[in-house]
Amino acid sequence: MTPLDESMHIGRHIVQELVFTFGEPEVERWDVPMTDGELDGIERHRKLGRAHDVSLVIRDQDKLAVIRKSAYPPGAYRFPSGGIHPEESFLDGAVREALEETGLSVRIEDYLLQVHATFVSGERRAKWTTHVMLARPLEGSLAPRDTAEIEAARWIEWPELTDEVNPLLRESGLGGLAYRARLHERVRAILLAATTSKAGPADSTTI
Repeated sequence: MTPLDESMHIGRHIVQELVFTFGEPEVERWDVPMTDGELDGIERHRKLGRAHDVSLVIRDQDKLAVIRKSAYPPGAYRFPSGGIHPEESFLDGAVREALEETGLSVRIEDYLLQVHATFVSGERRAKWTTHVMLARPLEGSLAPRDTAEIEAARWIEWPELTDEVNPLLRESGLGGLAYRARLHERVRAILLAATTSKAGPADSTTI
């Protein structure tokens, strides 16, 4: 059974509904170093009642939708992500976030990964949960609607994301971006394992 989700209004009953719909995700616990400034931002979210994000792996054949914010280093991109509002369902919120950050209407297809993170800066600690969902684009073009937050979106393939973009995230000096790089790698490994088990190694080269 998936452990209790500590992301405030994303409680156990919501996680159980996701598991019933999509099956059990991989569940992991990570300690994630952060700067004091980053942890301040996490604490602000927590005071407003949010300690989670849903990260969206929007996949169109071999391409993945990724976004960047203006403060990111040049060339740095990551999966779109955001919070679920208390008044909306998890899936409605995930679809809304995809549309806002990428301009794409999507269908949620799988629950890949649940990470219970402890963000750490010195003696300070903050709990956070990331739910990683696989999605398929249905319509729209890749153009962020929330341009106040999202500077750009683009399509990328796995080798570029993990081999070229991830080092930029890790070298940024920001724990949050290093966390996203680690999520990229875990998701790729999970999808590769699933593809290999279903189709055999010869059919898994595009992951």
